[in-house]
Amino acid sequence: MPLNDELFIQEVISLQDEMIKSENYNESKRLYAEKLVACIKKYLTSATVQITGSSSQGPFTGVGKIE
Repeated sequence: MPLNDELFIQEVISLQDEMIKSENYNESKRLYAEKLVACIKKYLTSATVQITGSSSQGPFTGVGKIE
């Protein structure tokens, strides 16, 4: 499954909307960074990795999940 771009875009837009309402700029910078990291982690773990190759023991395939 490919990365879920649309979900990431919507979460970042929501985060921007939330941050624009903040009244304390200095406090909101840290909060924004923490929430952005959470969005990026969620985005990166939204995909699976498929591996195909060969070795001395023959061909192999596999599927993994990024955690």
